[in-house]
Amino acid sequence: MGAFFMASKGDEGMKKVVLESPWETWCKELKALFSLDTDIGVSDIYENENGMDTDYGVAIMVKNHEKFLALDRLMPRVKAFGNVTLGIDLYDEENNEVNVSELFRTLFDGNGILDSIKTRTDQTGTDWNYVLFKPEVVQFFDDDLTDYNGLWSGLAEDIARDVFSENGRGVCFCTAPVQPE
Repeated sequence: MGAFFMASKGDEGMKKVVLESPWETWCKELKALFSLDTDIGVSDIYENENGMDTDYGVAIMVKNHEKFLALDRLMPRVKAFGNVTLGIDLYDEENNEVNVSELFRTLFDGNGILDSIKTRTDQTGTDWNYVLFKPEVVQFFDDDLTDYNGLWSGLAEDIARDVFSENGRGVCFCTAPVQPE
């Protein structure tokens, strides 16, 4: 259940009861659960930018590798609250966790479908990793009765999101811009 609090409205002195969102309450529960543990820190909730798989995110920074491994196995990566989703990002600060984008760099080395892999740091200091695929349509036969030729047509980013939905966390799949000819 969300927490109630009173909010004043302007100079009129009117008070309004507001219900706190359940994802905020869940984050407070998470913070409370680890508030006495110096090895685990929990960020405030942040709004994910367009194109992300979840509406909001929360980061958990772990300074003890064994605790990181336990959280990695026990903590969900996405928590749903009705139609709002909260992504949970775990960071192993003790062992310089392997950057997932480097794993994708190795995986797609020499594969012509890849355009590039890039990292951008946002205003909070969080690194965002991007796997950019070439801006080309991918097609394969798929018994699709809605397509004249029975083909599935889409972008490599759509396929990657589907194929790596469980273990692609920490990486955003997207398509490189089409270059003018």
